[in-house]
Parts: sequence; structure tokens; C-alpha cells
Amino acid sequence: MFPLPLTCFEEYMLHDDRPAYPMNGVFRLRFAGHLDREAFEAALASAVQRHPLLRATIDRKSKRRPRWIDHPDWLPTVQWQAETNPNGLPSATHIDLTQEPGTRVWIVDREDGHDVVLQAHHCCTDAIGMSKVFEDLLIGYALNQGITDPVDSLPELATNRLAGRGAPGLNAWKFLRMSHKQAIGLHGVRKFVMHSAVPLAQADADIDETVPPATFPNPQAFDLNSNETKALIGTAKSQKVTVNDLLARDLFLAIGTWRKANNIGHDRDWLRLSVPMNLRTPNDQSMPMANSVSMFFLDRQPRCFSDPSRLLKGIYRQTQRIKRLELQYTFIFSLGLSRRIPGGLSRTTAVDKCQSTSCLSNLGPVLARTPLPRHEGRIVSGNVTLEELDFVIPLRPLLNAAFCVYTYAGRLRVLMHYDPRTIAEDCSSGLLETYAHQIRQTIQQNMDSFS
Repeated sequence: MFPLPLTCFEEYMLHDDRPAYPMNGVFRLRFAGHLDREAFEAALASAVQRHPLLRATIDRKSKRRPRWIDHPDWLPTVQWQAETNPNGLPSATHIDLTQEPGTRVWIVDREDGHDVVLQAHHCCTDAIGMSKVFEDLLIGYALNQGITDPVDSLPELATNRLAGRGAPGLNAWKFLRMSHKQAIGLHGVRKFVMHSAVPLAQADADIDETVPPATFPNPQAFDLNSNETKALIGTAKSQKVTVNDLLARDLFLAIGTWRKANNIGHDRDWLRLSVPMNLRTPNDQSMPMANSVSMFFLDRQPRCFSDPSRLLKGIYRQTQRIKRLELQYTFIFSLGLSRRIPGGLSRTTAVDKCQSTSCLSNLGPVLARTPLPRHEGRIVSGNVTLEELDFVIPLRPLLNAAFCVYTYAGRLRVLMHYDPRTIAEDCSSGLLETYAHQIRQTIQQNMDSFS
């Protein structure tokens, strides 16, 4: 299978990678209890063998498209007792995929347990793909401690499915059948070009393009408890929308409130949310870690925020239209067209234009099907319990804050990754608190309507 040509999306991520804005995800698994070093490193070695893109580099020297080069014997060096920044994370610096694989691993000591922190280049995987690696680590660690109940082996993976990772389930016949629908989607690209999205904030000084922020990454998070999480799901059902529709509406409202409080912008500015969309089908459960993701975009103006109900209905209609017409492939098709034009992808990732005001990535329930014992909903792997997870998604120029939402152990977490070069810590905290307040207000208003 290798050398393996990069997909459109992978090449887009490669072009959008720069030292000041590493196109990397940073993932933290927080354990109650201390890891057995030998058992963990054996589980990691097994995961790297099962997921080839963890150990691959990119060849950009040939005149052909960039290609993945496999390094079957490569393993990451696990940095135990890692030093951390004030956010409790190691410094996740830029990765040059032409020089090294896109995987780094640290172990952070705490009094009551260990944190496992992984950095992975977005060329290699999306967050859902990384969850498969987490599952391998958890199951493999338990097996290496001699625990074979309730599962006695790692799930089977089909490496050959990586060939279709860029658009799984899309064959030539399906492409022809949906081509007229994609014409409708490409018409929507015109609006994307016509609307000039604005960033959340502008930097007060020039940004050093050679390094990321002094403290990087910079996450902040809030959690809904299990009752609030159930109530949010119930609110979406009662309003006949999806949870993601509610989260997108409330993020628009929160950004609008935050902008007013900080005297930023105007009511006719275009605010744009980029929303990743999982392309995997039920048949892709056996595919190793990879990018199988597209994006769609929601553009709204703050002058429309005075009617939250109407705003929600508009978002719902747009997302349903995307699903009905299978427009989740439009972004991938547009990248394919850009790739055929010399310099097309470079222009797509230009630093002088705001592509999106923010990003909202909803992963849904994570590790929900991992076949291991649970304590109060949390996975037990051998002598440790996975207390919580953090998914820190990347930023890019003029995208000052990105939000990742996921549910673990029945609790929904919203994690915001912000850029301290453009938004001060207290100001970013205000944005996250405004979003949390807006979500809880939505839940309360729905409960009040039934009382």
C-alpha cells in the first residue's frame, strides 16, 4: 500500500501547517492511578504497529503528489516525568512531517495518577481516528497486565481500508449519482467567497511566524454534569433539532454577546463557524486511524441574533439540507479542484484572509463502545481508571479560538483552545463562560416551558 498518496484533505492540512500555528491535535488521557511503564510502552508499540500513519513521514520531493512513506520499525520516544506549561501540558512544538513522523508522547506525573499526552499531526488523523488509538492503548494496557476478561484481544483492523480514507463509502457509481447535488454544493461555495468572515479579535502586535505561543497549547474547558447533559439532549429532542444545532446556535449567541461586551465589530459582520463532519460509514469501524472528515460552514450576522428561535431553525434547515443532499462531500470536492490548479491549495490556506471566525467540532460520545469494565461510567484498564479526556484541536491564522465538544462517562465537555497572542486569558475565559451560560440558559428555558 505504501508509498500512499495524500488525500485532498491531508494535503490541505499539510499546506495549512506552519511553525506559528502547528496543525496538530494535542490529546490528554487523565488516569486515576499510576501506569505500569512496561505495560504501557508495550501497548503503545502495538498501537503504532496497528496504525501506520502514526509512524509515517511525507515525501514532497518528487514531482508527483506528496506521498506517505511507512517506517515499520519506528517507535516514538516516551518522555516520562515530562515538564509542563502552566496549563499542565508539555510544550507541543511544530512537527515537520518530511523529517519525522507526526506522533509525540509524554507522561506527566501527578500525586494521584498519570496523564498521557499525545501530539498528532492533523495530516495523520482527525480526533475520531485518534480515539481508535486510545481504545488500543486502553485494551492493550489491560491485556499486558494479564487481564483477559471481558476482552482477550485487540479489535481487528483492516489496513486496506486506508486506501479509501479520504471519502469512505464513495465509489464511482455513487459519485456519478450525486454529481448534480454537488453542483448545488459548489454554488454554496460562492457565498463562502462573497462573505468576508471576521476573526474574533486582531493581534495587537506582529506575530512571530517562527514559533507558536510561549505557552502552547492553551486549553480551557467547562463540563455539564450528567443531569445537565441529559437535559441538553432532551432540549434538542423537544425542539426537534440536533444537539449540534443547539450548540452551534448557542456559540453564535455567545460570540455575539462577548463581542458586544468587548466592543468588537459591528452587527453586519459575517461570523463563520467551520463544522467538521465525520465521513465514516458503519463499515469503516475496522479502518485504522486516519482523517475521514470534511467540513461545512455556517455564516451568520449578529443582527440576526435578536431572534434565537429563528436562528436555530435556520441552522437546522441548513444542516438537514447538507445531510439530505449529501453536501458533506462538497468541501472535499472543492479541495480536489483547488489541487488541480497550480498553487490552488496554497491560496486556500493563505494567512491574510480569515477563513473562519471559530470552529465547532462535536465528536459525540467518545470511547462509548470500548469493551472494558467501567466505574461510574469511566473506563477501568488494569490498575488505572480513565477519569477524563482532553481533545485540543488546532488553530490557524485569524482563527483565535476553536471549540471541541464530546461526551465521556455521561458528561458533556466543551474544550476551547485559544490563541493568547490575540485574546488575553481573562478575555478568553469570558468567552467560554458566556458560552457555558448560554447553553445552561437554553436548557433552563426549555425546562421552564414544561413547568
